[in-house]
Amino acid sequence: PDTQVVDLPKASNGIDYQLYVHVPPSCKSVAKKCPVVYMLDAEYSFPLAATIVTHLGDRQRIPALISVAIGYPDKSHYHLDRTRDYTPFFFAEGGYGEEMQKVSGGGPAFLKVIQDEVIPYVEKHYPASAEHRTLVGHSYGGLFATYAWINAPSSFENFLIVSPSLWYANRKPLQAVAEACRESAFAEERKLFLAVGSFEEQPENDRRMVSDLRAMNDELMRCSSRKVASRLEVFENETHASIFPTALSTGLRAFYQ
Repeated sequence: PDTQVVDLPKASNGIDYQLYVHVPPSCKSVAKKCPVVYMLDAEYSFPLAATIVTHLGDRQRIPALISVAIGYPDKSHYHLDRTRDYTPFFFAEGGYGEEMQKVSGGGPAFLKVIQDEVIPYVEKHYPASAEHRTLVGHSYGGLFATYAWINAPSSFENFLIVSPSLWYANRKPLQAVAEACRESAFAEERKLFLAVGSFEEQPENDRRMVSDLRAMNDELMRCSSRKVASRLEVFENETHASIFPTALSTGLRAFYQ
């Protein structure tokens, strides 16, 4: 209930996008605008997230929030779409394999779509506040959310980054975080909630998810060029597949309490 699925016009990067939008009844008052939680991987994130956001809002654990998930009308290119849109630069290896990596590096264009097309659409057609926006990303989506904090900190106030693929391109994203903290000034405080499951450390395939996220948090804690409120949670007994609901619930409460 209270959910719409919207097919957007073809975006500036040539891709068709679809929005899943949930507006709580309390946000439908003419006088009230609600903050928006933007999330990636709509097909799996939205059913979980809309329920969690509604449940927490109804019990006043967080304010009433509008949930917006960005997906694709054609569901048959899951790996290709994620590789293209969520990776910040081209890299020939890793991820879903060399064939998929041929389309990698579309993150900058996708970020521009979110800034110039998705957010304006949502704020025009729904009772959406321009303040207190949150971006949520998991895995490759967490990699993209990290990239967005580095390159577009003014677009979101909160970044909920779950199990990000910091191993991508020989850990170049970790270097980018360190460089942003030294060289890329931004005066307004931004909140980052970092989450990973304790069972995600996989040194045998070089995906040191827990260690890498600890390293990222260490960089954020000593960030000199930006104001950052960073919190890291390693959730016991959670895997890469199970972490998202727990991280989302805890992260949203951390942002708004």
